Amino acid sequence: MKSLRFKRIELLSLSEEKGRIFEFHPRLTVITGPNDVGKSSLIKSLYWAFGAAPKSIHRKWREANVKVKVDFTIDETPYSIVRSKDTYGVFTSSGALLFATAAVTSELGPYIASLLDFGLVLSNRDRQPEIPPPAFAFLPFYVNQEGGWERPFNSFDYLGQYQDWRRSVIDYHSGILGNDYYKAAADKRLIANEREETQRDRKAIGKAAEKLRMQVEASGLELSIQGHEDSVENLLVRLKDLRDTRLKRAAALADVLDRRQLLDDQISIVKKAADELREDASFAANLEVDQVMCPTCGTMHANDFSTRFGILDDREACFEFLSDGWDKLHKLADDAKRAEAELRETDANIAEIEALLDTKRGDVTLREVIDAAGKQTAAKVFDEQVGELDRRIGEMIAEERAIDERLAGLKDPALRRKIELFYAELMLRHLRTLDVSNIDHDEAAKLDGRIVETGSDQPRAVLAYFMAFVRTVQQFEGSFLAPLVIDSPNQQDQDPVNVRAMIDLIIAERPSDAQVILATVSMHGASVSDGQAIQLTEKSSLLRESDYEAVRSSMEPYLEQIVR
Repeated sequence: MKSLRFKRIELLSLSEEKGRIFEFHPRLTVITGPNDVGKSSLIKSLYWAFGAAPKSIHRKWREANVKVKVDFTIDETPYSIVRSKDTYGVFTSSGALLFATAAVTSELGPYIASLLDFGLVLSNRDRQPEIPPPAFAFLPFYVNQEGGWERPFNSFDYLGQYQDWRRSVIDYHSGILGNDYYKAAADKRLIANEREETQRDRKAIGKAAEKLRMQVEASGLELSIQGHEDSVENLLVRLKDLRDTRLKRAAALADVLDRRQLLDDQISIVKKAADELREDASFAANLEVDQVMCPTCGTMHANDFSTRFGILDDREACFEFLSDGWDKLHKLADDAKRAEAELRETDANIAEIEALLDTKRGDVTLREVIDAAGKQTAAKVFDEQVGELDRRIGEMIAEERAIDERLAGLKDPALRRKIELFYAELMLRHLRTLDVSNIDHDEAAKLDGRIVETGSDQPRAVLAYFMAFVRTVQQFEGSFLAPLVIDSPNQQDQDPVNVRAMIDLIIAERPSDAQVILATVSMHGASVSDGQAIQLTEKSSLLRESDYEAVRSSMEPYLEQIVR
C-alpha cells in the first residue's frame, strides 16, 4: 500500500507579482486564521495542481491566474507537480521533467494512477473503461468547506462524467475489490463493446443479404421453369422458418412479461422484509437485556452489537436485492422492447415474402437478368461475412464468460463482511464520541456513506464517517494512504463542546503514519503536538509581494519546461 505526503507548495501570480511558499509537517499541519485569509484557497491549490477540481474555487483566486508547484513524496520517493493554467508537468526531485500534458482524464489521470498504483477503472459516458481523473483517487481523503460537510465524497466538481461511480469508489478504496478485479472488469467491458459493435454489423449485413435474396427470388427473372419453381420453394421454406421464428419470439416476449411480473411481486415481498428487519434491529437496540429468546423456536440469542449487525446485514442484503431487482426490471423492460421490435421486424419480413410469392412473371430484360445475378453474388458474399461474424461473436461471448468466472473468484464475501463490520464499529463509536444520537444508526452503519442528518449533527456525522472510512482504508490496505485534508470543521454553528470534540477526534483517531492538514479558525483549546501551525492573518491576500522574486526564481525552471 503506497503512501502519499505533501511536503511543500509554491504559489505564484505573475499578474499580481506576488508569491508564497508553505511547508507541511509530515504528521500534522494546522492552518489557522480568521475568515477570508486564504485558508481554503491554500488547501484547494494542492488538489488543483493534481488536476482535481475542488468545489467553489474563489473568483478572485481564479482571476489571479495562480501557478502552483507541489512537492510530494510517494513511499519516500520525491516528486514535484507543476500546473500553469491547463498545463501540467511532473518532475523528479532534481527538476528533470518526467511527464507533461494538458489532458487530465486521458493522460494525467493514468500517469498519477501509475505512480500511486491506483487501479480503479470506471466506464465513461461512451461505455469505454478508463482510469478516472485524480479527483477520484483523492475523494476519501478530503473534506472541502464547500460541499464536503453536506455528505461524504462531495468535495470535488465534475464527478458526473461517470454514472454510478460511488459504489465502485467505496469498494475499491476500502479494499473490498482490488486492482485485479477492476482490470478484469475493464477487459470485459472492452470485449463487450467490441461484441456489441460486431453484432450491429452482423445484423446490418444479415438484413442486406436477406433483402438481396428476396429481390431476386420469384421476381420473374429466373431463366428456366425449374429455376422459378426452386425459387418459389426457397421462399416457402423461408416463410415457414419466419413463422416458426415469430412463434418463438412471441413466446419469448410472453416469458419476459411473466418474469417482469414475478420480479415485481418479489420486490414487494423484499421491501416488506426490509421494513420488518429494521423494526427488529430497533427493537434489539432498545432492549436492556443481554439475551433474547426467539419466539418461534425458543433459542436464546445474544443481544450484542455483532448480532444486531447481523440483522442490519440481512437488511442490507434486502437492499442489495432491491437494487439488483430494479436493475433487472429496467433490463426486462429493455428486453420487452427488443422482443416487440423483433416481432414487428419478423412480421414485416413475412409480409414481404408473401408479396413476392404473389409476383407474376413479366417481360424480362437482359439488364434485369444481369442485376439479379449480381445481387445473388452479393448475397453469397454477405452470407460468408455473416458466418465469419457469427464465429467471432461466439469467441467473444466465450471470453466474456471466462472473465465472469474470474470476477466471481475475485469477490470475497467473507472479506466484504469483515471490512463492513470493522467500519460499522468505528463509525458507531465515532458517532457516540461526537454526540450524534438522533441519526439513523441502520443507515450510518453501512459503508456506502449515505449520511442524512439535519442541522449541526450533519457535519459531525460526516466527520465520523470520514475518520472511520480512512481508518478502514489503512486497515485493509485498500488503495493508498493520502494526506487527510480537512477544511473548517466548525460548520452549522457547532457549540464549543462539539467543535472541540471534532478537533480532538481528528487528531486522536488519524491513521498511524497518515499526514493531516487541518484548516480552522481556531483550535478551540486543543494543542498541536507532533506537528506545526501556520497562522494566516492578512485579509484577502494569501500571496505576498515580498515573496514574489523567490517563488518566481524557484518555479521558473519548471515552467520553462512545460510552457512553450
